[in-house]
Formats: sequence, structure tokens, C-alpha cells
Amino acid sequence: MDDVIKMLLVSPLFQGIPEEKMMEVLRCLDARWADFEKGQQLFRQGTSLKAAGFLVEGSLSLEREDFWGNRSILAVVRQGEIFGEVYACRQEKRLNINITALEKASVLFLNLETILESQKFPEDIRTVLLGNLVGILADKTYYMSRKAEFLSARTTREKLMSYLSAQAQETGKTEFQIPFNRQEMADFLSVERSAMCRELGKMRREGIVSFSKKQFCLKGKAKEE
Repeated sequence: MDDVIKMLLVSPLFQGIPEEKMMEVLRCLDARWADFEKGQQLFRQGTSLKAAGFLVEGSLSLEREDFWGNRSILAVVRQGEIFGEVYACRQEKRLNINITALEKASVLFLNLETILESQKFPEDIRTVLLGNLVGILADKTYYMSRKAEFLSARTTREKLMSYLSAQAQETGKTEFQIPFNRQEMADFLSVERSAMCRELGKMRREGIVSFSKKQFCLKGKAKEE
């Protein structure tokens, strides 16, 4: 549990919380542990999410699925990240996504509604948690606005260039690693995998980008299609 506490202390939600207060905070958040196997769905569209999740181990996919079963990846959750906070704060809202384990995962579920109940927390702790939660929600809003930019591009190449450019800008490096394999990347950008791979091959031959699996390096000047 000590390793988990250390992981929680550097997470956005608990920044500024003294280590000696963490067990008390977790009790107030009705923290509970759950394990999931690879490929297991934690939650399906249309269900309610009663608590946010802190991913202790593994990775998760947040996916949207249409009537015909077509999948679009909204985000991948990695170790140490929080998911489901919007739905956990508004429990009357039903999920419009599926949450699936990409690999064996361990999750600590936290009832964020208790933060709104002032009597459950000392005022100083509650103030820190509320400020951190607002910051997390703002970051998620920014992330979704960036994804809207990628999807608004007209062609597969424009979507790829928009996404890869954003990754370079966020890391401050021309060489970086993306969180997706090729199928997940295609689902995230809402393009056909085969068409995306062909376009990546063209971009590599033109000297715009080099890559190996999840590792990418931007170089040269992008050419007009």
C-alpha cells in the first residue's frame, strides 16, 4: 500500500495533500480496490459510474461504439491517471463510452461526491481537493478540444499531421512515443487502418516522418497533398 500512496501523492488529484493525511482522505473517499483481466469491460455505455477510478496498474481504453459496432477510441488511460471523474461528479449522467482493460489492470475507485460534502473533510483538505479536481476537469476539456482539431481535418494525412504535430509540441521534442498501436491510432483518429498505414508509408518516403512501432520522429517539411 505504501507504493500506492506514493503514486497517489504525485497524481493531480492529491497534489498538496500531506502524506500522513492520505489514509484518512482515502477513507473519506470510500476508496475500494478492484482488479480486471485483459479485454474485460469495466463499464459499458448506458450504465452509471458511481466513482472515479485511479489506475494503479495496467492501461485502459475509453471507447465509443455506434449501433453497428464501429469503435472510436477517445483516450487511453495509463498508470497513475484518473478516469471517469466527470461521471462520478454527476452520477445521474449515464456513460456514453465503454471502458475496457487493454491489459491486466488494478483500479482504486474513489467516490468524488464526498468532496462536495463539506462535513466529511477538514476544510483545508477539501479546498485542496476541490481545486485539484477543477484542474483535472479543465485539462480533460483541453484534451477533448485538441482531439476535435484532429478529427476536423479533412484527409487522413491532415489528421496524422495534426496529431503528430500536437505530440511534438506537447513533449517539446521532434522524437516522441505515442500511446497507441496502429489499430488504436486509427480508431482514435477515426480513419481506416489500412489507409492510415499507407499514408504513413508515403510520409516516411517523402522524408516527413520516421517511425518504429510507437516511436515517431518528425523531420523535414510537410508537403501539400
